[in-house]
Amino acid sequence: MRQVVRHMVVLCSLLLALVSMSTFEAHAASRPVPVTASDKYALKLAGAGGFYVSAEVDNTGGTEGMLRARTSVASPEELGSWEKFTLHTDDKGVTLTLRSEANGNYVTTERNYTGTHQNLLRARGTTVGEWEKLRLEKQSDGTYALRAMTNDGYRYVTAEMNDAGGDKGLLRARSDTIGSWQKFELVYLAEENASDEGPRPAPVLPAQETSFRVMSWNVCANHNGKCSNHRVEGDDLGAQIVNRMGDRVREYRAVFLQELCEAHAKPIELELEAVTGTGWDVRFAPVKFDVDGSTVKAARTCDNAGSAETGWKDRGSYGIALAVPDSNVWYTSYDLPSPENRTVGNKWQRIEQRTGPCAVLPGRALQFCTAHFSAGVAEDDPDGEYRRQQAAKLQEIVHGYTPAGYRTVYGGDFNAVPTNSASPDNPKDVMTSAYQADTECDENLWAERPFDGRATKPIPTDDGTYRYIKIDYLFAPSNATVLTCGVLTDTGRSDHYPIQGHFRLPAQ
Repeated sequence: MRQVVRHMVVLCSLLLALVSMSTFEAHAASRPVPVTASDKYALKLAGAGGFYVSAEVDNTGGTEGMLRARTSVASPEELGSWEKFTLHTDDKGVTLTLRSEANGNYVTTERNYTGTHQNLLRARGTTVGEWEKLRLEKQSDGTYALRAMTNDGYRYVTAEMNDAGGDKGLLRARSDTIGSWQKFELVYLAEENASDEGPRPAPVLPAQETSFRVMSWNVCANHNGKCSNHRVEGDDLGAQIVNRMGDRVREYRAVFLQELCEAHAKPIELELEAVTGTGWDVRFAPVKFDVDGSTVKAARTCDNAGSAETGWKDRGSYGIALAVPDSNVWYTSYDLPSPENRTVGNKWQRIEQRTGPCAVLPGRALQFCTAHFSAGVAEDDPDGEYRRQQAAKLQEIVHGYTPAGYRTVYGGDFNAVPTNSASPDNPKDVMTSAYQADTECDENLWAERPFDGRATKPIPTDDGTYRYIKIDYLFAPSNATVLTCGVLTDTGRSDHYPIQGHFRLPAQ
């Protein structure tokens, strides 16, 4: 397997190390958000020399991984893994949690310490709990104050710049007021968040005729307790996916996966490699939430695997993934237009910010992209306004951002029925532009409804039966031939059916 040094997204299920977030000022919306398990950030003390915060992972004992403002560099590009963090949330943005790139651990407030180390911040948490949660408060100068819950209530995180020796600059939650020692910048590490090899490479041309298979499946393996995959671990999920691909697994060039966890990526990759005898990469992109009191977003954490009785196991961020052969040398992810947090009825709703990753195989002149659009519920996108925008953005990515010569296959869970679906569900115009520009795996199944296909999701009804709708898709270029298209009418441990397409693309 090709090893990606700085930007590897497929993370070991035992150590989830690389994760990060967004600058204290949002970067331009037109800039692709790289596919790491969230974007990398550094934490910089606003006053007292402007030191960057390090996780002292070489310490031992009770100060191992302690956070200390002590690093001075001319440019953020000079920072090492000790100074790099990612932002996470397990409560949809009410609070955030820092995770250290140096050791993969979550930053914890040591509430039971005493003396000068009381409420010390250390990168030592293996799951997210109350001790790992921080609240952000944006200041008028653009910096942030961080509040942590201690045994005595909320306290502001302070860099102890007057302490001596190895304690100088240590971070602990102990102040009731905000001064220069309590103000921090969240510095977006632009270079660390670039895709593998810079700009999307040009395809090798002329492109040859080729045929291959693609599958898309919403595996329902994150927060939905109604799915049997709710707390599944990576090896189990990888086996399920390969089983769904069947005896033609070696003919696949892409697998689109929705509603899975960061820790699933590496085991899925290894399972694909084991059954195909070739290398694979699994690119993971997190779903994010706006963090209260800030202009940043945090990657939502998956529910843990395991149980209270057997012990909880962290599964990292929640999101979507794109599995491709390891001849892939470039990938990125694009922010999709998504609803803002708002009041629905009399309740404040925190809403998922959606993403769309793409990867390319230059030698085959192939690009693959996937997405999971907003849901058509009152708490998300009830009238389809944002799903229409998401569909338009995906078309822009596929047909506007992509260099000439690439042939793009894309798909996923688009949470909208086809243009002339027989279902009573609305809206029916979300996918209109895609059908007009490209070829869907299951279109022309029925002459009277050419832009329709077999159901991919069973929905339980009040009377104990099910109704069935198509909301999962596979699209190929308009000149592609659909050799076969199949929907496996068994959800397995998910709540979606997988959709599988076998496409032939002409030479060009």
